[in-house]
Amino acid sequence: MLSTNQLYVLLIAFAALLIKPQSAFSQEEVKQKIDSTLNALNGLDFEARESSYFSINKLIMKSGGTNGESLFKYALSKDSSDHAKMVFFESMSTVYSRKGNTNEALNIKMQGLEVAEKLNDKDFILVYNNDIANLYIYQNLPDKALYHLNKAQVLAEDETLQHYNASIYYNRGLLENLLENIEGQHYNYLKMWQYASEFDNTPTKRFYLYILVDFLSQTDYPEDLAKYTEELSALYEEANPNTPEGHMPIRRIFEKRSDPSNIPSLLKSIRISDNLNSVNTLTFSSIALARTYENMGRPFEGIAVLKKAIKKIDSTNKPQLKLDLYSEVSRISARASDYQEAFTFLRKETAMRDSIKSERMQRNMAELEVKFDTEQKERKIAQQDLLIEKEERQKNQILIGLIALGVLLIITFIFFRNRLEYQRTIAKQKEAIQQQQIVELKQQNKLLALNSMIEGQEAERSRIAKDLHDSLGGLLSTVKAHFSAIQKEIEQLEELNITEKTNSLIDEACIEVRRISHNMMPHALSISGLEGAVEDLCINLREEGYDVTLELNELPVLENTRAVMVYRLLQEIISNIRKHAETKYILIQLLPLDNELNMLIEDNGKGFDYEEALAKGGLGLKSINSRVQFLDGQIDWDSEPGRGTSITIKIPNE
Repeated sequence: MLSTNQLYVLLIAFAALLIKPQSAFSQEEVKQKIDSTLNALNGLDFEARESSYFSINKLIMKSGGTNGESLFKYALSKDSSDHAKMVFFESMSTVYSRKGNTNEALNIKMQGLEVAEKLNDKDFILVYNNDIANLYIYQNLPDKALYHLNKAQVLAEDETLQHYNASIYYNRGLLENLLENIEGQHYNYLKMWQYASEFDNTPTKRFYLYILVDFLSQTDYPEDLAKYTEELSALYEEANPNTPEGHMPIRRIFEKRSDPSNIPSLLKSIRISDNLNSVNTLTFSSIALARTYENMGRPFEGIAVLKKAIKKIDSTNKPQLKLDLYSEVSRISARASDYQEAFTFLRKETAMRDSIKSERMQRNMAELEVKFDTEQKERKIAQQDLLIEKEERQKNQILIGLIALGVLLIITFIFFRNRLEYQRTIAKQKEAIQQQQIVELKQQNKLLALNSMIEGQEAERSRIAKDLHDSLGGLLSTVKAHFSAIQKEIEQLEELNITEKTNSLIDEACIEVRRISHNMMPHALSISGLEGAVEDLCINLREEGYDVTLELNELPVLENTRAVMVYRLLQEIISNIRKHAETKYILIQLLPLDNELNMLIEDNGKGFDYEEALAKGGLGLKSINSRVQFLDGQIDWDSEPGRGTSITIKIPNE
């Protein structure tokens, strides 16, 4: 049986593993983080403040190292409220406890309990009573420990606090060990695991079960030992799927039993494990028994035990257990000078270890692939978040601009009202001048809009002329050439089959004329309106081999001219994508929102530098911007080389 001091050392070592520092910070860096966290507490509610205090606790315990004591004192110097003391004292006492200074740790926990009772915080009252009982156990004061355990137990009857029962029964088991009551210790450790078994598979859960298995390995409860060893093995293997030695902590429990006095209990454990198919207990008990025989100068009896265990393991999928058994047979055979047997099992061990490494590598590759896919999705989400943030920022800028404009208008109004009281005649003249300027500005805006329309029309005419010249003109020229050939070589007409070719070319010319005509004024626009025309446009794109995603949602009824302009605008953007984007994916989204038509056109092509393209005088960009301006709309270009292009357009319904 472990002594109380040994259990204490085990608990501290395990806790050290749980709270192993993840990164090293200088003391000044930790203080800066503490300051920033405490400075952000103003205005926070009780739960938010407590969460921040817990964050400071974790920061100090992970990064404080030997400076934990001074860092907690620094935090308390910055915030000495009862709430802060209640949270900080719980971890601060652990710093002293790890140093072996249980008196100071106990003193701090008593102060924490006093504050928790003052604040009537049941969670902390329970935790402090349980921790104080633990310290009294290690000070060999069972009566005081029992008093605080009973207080904690009463609080744990609350449904919201029952998860603390695992820790409470653990301390009760330590107390029974101190009193040398094996039955009581067995009962309390079983109760401990009853509550801990509901936890997730964390180091804390595995620690509780490890304590139970360690206790059972030193007492006469073989059936419980077999049962809970299997459960602990399953937890370790689940937590360490790529580590064949994931069960190593369990093996260390059984290594303590390699003493001749344990032979009867080991034989009993092997027999029960065999009946229950508890292969982990069977393996470790067999290894412990074989080592016992080896130490007694009876190695071949140990080898026989191991081979019998190997036969049992052969029917299971437990390669890591086979490795242990092969290794032991090889080692003991070599020490017994049976080198042939040692070599045989060494080869088996090597082959199986190589196989496990290969399987583990495949699992690692699969996990890396999953992680890569996850990172890609996270990057996409981050990009979407950035886009949303950008839009929000733009909205805020517009709102600030409107507020500033409103303030400016109010100041201007007050200024002119005062001047009107003293200089009515001058004010009327200025008003007349201002009205005249407004009319001139409107005329200038109309001229600019008309000029943009003319430029767009000219570009459209140029495109039509180019289409006619490049496609229809070429076809008709070929038709003319064929008919010339007919006139010159009529005797070869049937042989050359020019008539059939000519008919084919004429059909193609007719199709081309219909296409050009459709581009000038699509039939679907006049019949089905803007929605039908856009759907028709997407069908044509798909026929050309593009992957098109179209999202339409109850488009508003636009005046015919505006609908045509919107359609031409979309046509111009699609034309740009065809010419420059080098992509086969297009997203088209038309949605109504607040008396506006919102358009979003995206591609995942090569992208471009908008400012640079605009500076080069690209007619496509200017034409698109002019059309949006004519419709009193707003357009936003979002594109970078290699990142595709996103165009957002907002057009009033009227």
